[in-house]
Amino acid sequence: MRATRLIYVENDPALLGIMGSLLAESPEIDVVLATESPAEAIAFESIEFADVALLDLALGAGEMNGVDLGLALRQRNPNLGIVLHSQYPLDFATERVPANELMGWSALQKSGQINIDELVVLLKSTALGIGNRTQFDPMDPQVSRHRPGSELDRLSDRQRAIMGLTTAGFSAQQIAEQLALNYDAVRQDLVRAYRILVPDEAVGTDRRTQAVLAYVRLTRDQIWEST
Repeated sequence: MRATRLIYVENDPALLGIMGSLLAESPEIDVVLATESPAEAIAFESIEFADVALLDLALGAGEMNGVDLGLALRQRNPNLGIVLHSQYPLDFATERVPANELMGWSALQKSGQINIDELVVLLKSTALGIGNRTQFDPMDPQVSRHRPGSELDRLSDRQRAIMGLTTAGFSAQQIAEQLALNYDAVRQDLVRAYRILVPDEAVGTDRRTQAVLAYVRLTRDQIWEST
């Protein structure tokens, strides 16, 4: 399977260089463009071949922000996944993104301790339309919006991405291929997620089915609680 093609736009040149280099070292990511300039990203000739964009929210004085840049890139590539990267809260973005544009958006908090492997998983899952869309798409059962202490809160970001693909009907082998993970690692994450989502398995039931139903029910319940 080919590497996920990434457009990376970051206002901080030091972070652009560090993150761009780390991502470029991953065999699962092909950094096709790394730039400080939103205009350069919009004018990128091969944008239709990109899979996902990692965008800084604040792109400098006089420049569009990451949300507007994401929407502009989507005009040229409607299937492009968008991951916003910021140290600021992203709640406002819900009101800025039209309902028909919400699919395939993710949010990532800036941190000095970002795990590149986890970021790669987020980029790949967002490229597939399934990611950590905490501030986005409140009607999507894949959303990882969760209250502290709930079963969803106990799932890792990777486990939520894996459960999202499981809910969409992917097998463990297909998930491993889609997210470029080791098959055994996916199986282990599924077992852990199943135990969290279905702590008391009824005799004669299929744990995978019960876990999927529990995952959908929990996300749906929290969507209703937040409205």
